[in-house]
Amino acid sequence: MNASRLIKLAGKFGGYSVARAITAGRPRILMYHRFSEASAAGHVSADEFERQARYISKYFNPVTVSRIAMALYEGEVLPKNSVAITVDDGYEDFYSIAWPILKKYKVPATFYVTTGFVSGDLWLWPDQLRYLLERSPESGNRFDFGLFKVQTPVKAGEFERMFWRINQALLKAGNAEKLRCLAAMAKAWQVELPKDPPEAYRAVTWQQLEEMQAEGLEVGGHTVTHPSLARVSMAEARNEILGCCEALDQNLGKSLRSFCYPNGTPDDFVGGQVELIREAGFSCAAVAFADSREHRQRYAMRRHASSSDQFQFLKAVSGIELLGMKWRKAQRETPYE
Repeated sequence: MNASRLIKLAGKFGGYSVARAITAGRPRILMYHRFSEASAAGHVSADEFERQARYISKYFNPVTVSRIAMALYEGEVLPKNSVAITVDDGYEDFYSIAWPILKKYKVPATFYVTTGFVSGDLWLWPDQLRYLLERSPESGNRFDFGLFKVQTPVKAGEFERMFWRINQALLKAGNAEKLRCLAAMAKAWQVELPKDPPEAYRAVTWQQLEEMQAEGLEVGGHTVTHPSLARVSMAEARNEILGCCEALDQNLGKSLRSFCYPNGTPDDFVGGQVELIREAGFSCAAVAFADSREHRQRYAMRRHASSSDQFQFLKAVSGIELLGMKWRKAQRETPYE
């Protein structure tokens, strides 16, 4: 029996409750991105998210990320079994789908927004990539865009694999080079990218953010244009971090806010940016991965991925995933006799 099947079996017989008790003093942060009314690839449906919000409301003490940081680093009291829900980027579907559910179950959350996206200055580059691939030529041809190559026509069964292959190549590129490649795709395929994102990729508005903040939402920072901060100069990083904070303060007023690194892998940020995050006044910063270090670094607090997969959600929220990470670390550090 593999590990996943064993965990699922143990969960049915009280394993999740046991893990929750063992990890009661270790707050966890869950990470989401997109929501939809019905099931859709890459989205958490309204029904799925409601089940998860109801579960958190019943078994956990939901808090914001800044509340966790203030407890861990400023000595404030945090209830046991605290969990923070975070949602990245700033899409409108958080307002229309997720927030009504969170309000229904009195579950606070932290919403990390890309301020240039909210202001209507841009739409996010992965969405541009998907938009372009959906309009790739039907004729057979091979296009070389420098960072990657595309063989057309793109077959339906290969679309997602190609999208993620190109996505990963662009993640490793500098921001200017990434945008140059997208512009080259648009030109080669004679596709006009709309100035404003189509409805499927639409951002939340400042008015909607103001409304949700008044109802208890923590609106956090996610830069101005969503670049990988490890691939910009420190001057550009300053503009992205401090400019993001300035836009939040101007549109929503000053408030306790945390920050989240775009993409958020170990390759997407550097230690020198911590001083900029402090200078901007953010309470802490979150990454997009989890490991046994948990929240030992105030400006690299770990997050567990959640999704429409109920098993992944239960592993992450109950603490089983964390316990597994700690067990594997202990195994690596245990000397052989």
